[in-house]
Amino acid sequence: MNNKIYVMITAGRGPVECGIAVKGIQQKFRAYMNAQNITPRIAHQKLGSIGNAMDTIVFEIDNSDLKRVEPWIGTLKWECKSPIRRFHKRKNWFIKCEKITIPESAKLMEKDVVLQTFRASGPGGQHRNKVETAVRLSHKQTGIIVTASDGKSQHQNRKKAWEKLRSKMKDMKEMAMQQQNLDQWTEQIEVERGNPSLIFVGLKFKYKL
Repeated sequence: MNNKIYVMITAGRGPVECGIAVKGIQQKFRAYMNAQNITPRIAHQKLGSIGNAMDTIVFEIDNSDLKRVEPWIGTLKWECKSPIRRFHKRKNWFIKCEKITIPESAKLMEKDVVLQTFRASGPGGQHRNKVETAVRLSHKQTGIIVTASDGKSQHQNRKKAWEKLRSKMKDMKEMAMQQQNLDQWTEQIEVERGNPSLIFVGLKFKYKL
């Protein structure tokens, strides 16, 4: 079971002011998580069309921390005159914060892995060259192949090979998330303009109680 969840703050299809709201509010969200002793990791981010805007940011947090961030889930409202369109009458900007599920497109299962042993080459003495201590793991679905031969025993190399494969699979998952249709997905997000979970005011994004 995956013990990580992803929380996304996005402007959706909103104008650049919503991107400014994302950048300001995500900083407040980080400060909130820090105060709650939650350690987030940025899993994905897309900057906006101007320097002080951000279209989307995705945080990875522990599943056990979900309840503490639930007050943020939903529509977030920013009350402020447009800092880039001087005569624009609109003062209310809406963005969205929600939990998302990243597809397990490359889930690691033992039945999908082919294990092979072979004789390690290079230094290590006669025993190293005669005994099949080296290990090769091949993941059938993705084509990822890893080897480990530095250990003194097959058991050590098997452990190292699995660690390498898990790391490669994690990298592939993160790459898939960044390359998948996150942009198209956010294009489909409908940001509700009523009943915001939280309200922020002004260029300093102060909480409105």
